[in-house]
Amino acid sequence: MASVRRFFAVLLLLLCAPSTVLPQAPQLEGHWQGVIVRDSAETPFLLDLERVDGNWRGSFGFPEQRVLEYPLGKVNIAPPTVTIAGPGDSFTLEGTLSQDALAGAFKDGGSAATFRLKRVRREERPYTTEDVRFVNGDVTLAGSLDIPRGSGPFPAVIFLHGAGPEVRWGASRFFSDYFARRGIAALIYDKRGTGQSTGDWRRSDFNALAGDALAALRLLKTHERIDSKKIGIYGHSQGGTIAPLIASETREVAFVISAAGGAIPMWQSEIHSLHTQVMARGVQGDSLARADAFIDQTVAVARSGTGWMQLDSEWKSAEKRGEPWAALLRPAPEDSYFWSFFAKIAEYNAADYWRKVNVPVLVIQAGEDIYAPRDRSIAVIHSILRETGNADFTILVLPGAPHNLVLQPDANPPLKWPRLYPGYADLLVSWIQYRMAKPM
Repeated sequence: MASVRRFFAVLLLLLCAPSTVLPQAPQLEGHWQGVIVRDSAETPFLLDLERVDGNWRGSFGFPEQRVLEYPLGKVNIAPPTVTIAGPGDSFTLEGTLSQDALAGAFKDGGSAATFRLKRVRREERPYTTEDVRFVNGDVTLAGSLDIPRGSGPFPAVIFLHGAGPEVRWGASRFFSDYFARRGIAALIYDKRGTGQSTGDWRRSDFNALAGDALAALRLLKTHERIDSKKIGIYGHSQGGTIAPLIASETREVAFVISAAGGAIPMWQSEIHSLHTQVMARGVQGDSLARADAFIDQTVAVARSGTGWMQLDSEWKSAEKRGEPWAALLRPAPEDSYFWSFFAKIAEYNAADYWRKVNVPVLVIQAGEDIYAPRDRSIAVIHSILRETGNADFTILVLPGAPHNLVLQPDANPPLKWPRLYPGYADLLVSWIQYRMAKPM
């Protein structure tokens, strides 16, 4: 009986103990909306947080910069402070939670900024999202398919990737959401070797990447809520460059949108890109001539796979001389994937494939692009489509737009945040809706 009495005495103490003995974690879960503020200028910011198996997981969005649902880095809680980091510590939010409000300091390497967020009820989206898998040879691609609610069937767009390790989040997620809200289904997926997709883009050529998109096309053609005759492709930068290759491989692509892509051999495009980047830094005269010679040498090494040691020696001499372009043109290490990858794509010429495209085409070029060969590409595509008799094409140049189509404000006050080129997303949607309204 004594032991029983001691047990109930301990239990009574626990039940009567102040609640602070067992502190509760801050209630961070949910959908947050608000702004980042710098020098009185605001930009919308979105945050989603959930707790899974004891760990915090979430995503963020900068809608004006066409970034949506991009995975966060770390979330740390040391009451009353909450610290949230972006991927790769690209930014941090350090603030205090007060019921349904979260506010504090925002740091991204720029001038001082603050943030304020409010937890709101998540809206019911006018579309559904399906996780999808599809296969190209021994590679499995993982993606998301956004389909408008309703009976359908709906037109659809497959989003192609730019250069490098692109996942389905960020810009692709922004446009996918934008399209699906306006009656156009969208398929976005992790590039091979990124996210949940297998394979390795660094060991692949453009034919392999085009094959991944064709596998996505086969998947969509079997979906009961997708109009199999109204599936098109949208590619930006590298994606816009290989878009005609994909369309040339099948008659099942209903339309092609190429943004900031090239239509000259890739090795020539690389020379153009490096040259314009050097000029953008104010290099001119004899120094520019030396930079151009070094660029030619770099691309020759990349095409042939030989001569790296001589190239590296030339670069070290340039750096020692204090050439203003040396830091920009430093060669990749000899064992970098770049050399073998570029050798695979160097001779690719989109012009060869534009000749085989006979569906509606929208070509968009950025007026201030320092990467893609804008003028030469426009001339080539225009000439080819006229020559081959494809009368349904539109070529537009967006004045003042940079390569990524996100306007970067100048450094002069008052401060402005970067933003997607005004009207760009609506332009894409309107063009697709108009073209796909016609009987196919």
